[in-house]
Amino acid sequence: MARFDMPLNTNDQSIDRVLNSGLPVALVLYSGSLDAALDEALRQVAKADAGQLLVARLDAQANPRAAAQNSGPLPALIGYRDGQETDRAAVITPSSFRAHVDYLLGRGSRPVELEPVRAQAAAASGKPVVVTDATFQAEVVNSDLPVVVDLWAPWCTPCRMIAPVLEKLAKEYAGQMKIAKVNVDENPRTSSQFNVRSIPTLLVFRDGKIVDRVVGAAPEPALRQRLQSVLAVH
Repeated sequence: MARFDMPLNTNDQSIDRVLNSGLPVALVLYSGSLDAALDEALRQVAKADAGQLLVARLDAQANPRAAAQNSGPLPALIGYRDGQETDRAAVITPSSFRAHVDYLLGRGSRPVELEPVRAQAAAASGKPVVVTDATFQAEVVNSDLPVVVDLWAPWCTPCRMIAPVLEKLAKEYAGQMKIAKVNVDENPRTSSQFNVRSIPTLLVFRDGKIVDRVVGAAPEPALRQRLQSVLAVH
């Protein structure tokens, strides 16, 4: 068969042919767009392991039949060998993708996915959750709870001023609302996606959609009132 040294874009019509190609397949499911760093990892692995592995991308949003194979948060990886599923991971990052490919090709042990567990534990204990470009979909868009996303940076003085208030609210609203922190310097895609031009900016999500936006270090009483209004209609 042909030697593919780039990721393949597959869909509902071609997925069966890809999975039965005769090579192990690392299938990455995403929604709408794929994180640039993760996409680059896919390209590097496809090139390095050409002839031994097929790396395939599938937009779950546009291909519901194939996406039905995965009910967890995205981006996700499903590993196949001889057309049969052998591995599965949710909320993958460039490093975890490479680790799962090594497992799929027999070069390492099966990775243990810890980050989603840590994030859930942090939220349950009433602490802000650190969210990245790679985990935003799972932790914010797919969250069962309303989420307040704090877009901040270490050099931002107003961000440091509002941080204790958000920590206090995370404890107070534990189990009702999640507080998520996104470092804009380390995660430019999220701030760009939501047109964040100054920080701190708080984006309030409910059912995966923005329902409020607070720009600047709002006083605690005003912020509390806005969050209470979100909880009141949830």
